[in-house]
Amino acid sequence: MEINLGKLAFDLDFHPSQQLVTTGLIDGHIHLYRYSSGGSLPERVLEVHAHSESCRAARFVNGGSAILTGSPDHTILATDVETGSAIARLENAHEDAINRL
Repeated sequence: MEINLGKLAFDLDFHPSQQLVTTGLIDGHIHLYRYSSGGSLPERVLEVHAHSESCRAARFVNGGSAILTGSPDHTILATDVETGSAIARLENAHEDAINRL
């Protein structure tokens, strides 16, 4: 499977039970793609401008219902997988850049 993201990816994570992959990009966006084993191209199903700086960490949480992201902008964001809406945002979550979750 190959996905043309258009920007440099810092992190990615596969959904625990569905054929979904999320990416954290250098421009602060997160993308969510649905893929299949049939060889067709992955379909982007969600794009969210999550952070003012790069998105360095992306993880599915809560059984895959949310995407948790971290950034050098010192924030952690939880995003709903179905709607793309912010569930919670922790401002100044750490005094240093958040590179891993």
